Amino acid sequence: MWVIRTILILIIVAIVVGISIYNANERVTIDLIRRSYVDVRLVVVLYWAFLAGMAVATTLGMTYVVKLHADLRAQRRGRKRLEVEISSLRNRTIDELDRLEP
Repeated sequence: MWVIRTILILIIVAIVVGISIYNANERVTIDLIRRSYVDVRLVVVLYWAFLAGMAVATTLGMTYVVKLHADLRAQRRGRKRLEVEISSLRNRTIDELDRLEP
């Protein structure tokens, strides 16, 4: 797993460096909702967009992990409850179990 992760990181770094070199002299105008930025380097815009995307992906990933942990906790509580119920049924005598059935 760590090999795949390392290879993916190297590929991403190579892409970022390649895009940076290819667009080193490009300049753009950015129009946001209330502001406009003129003559901004494209590399800076790409880096900020990349960081924003990483922040959104990290936030979504963290919320997914928190949800998984909450589900796991609920399943553990349910399992404990069922284990207690099974244990109480094991400790009953056969006569008590016969009276429980309809």
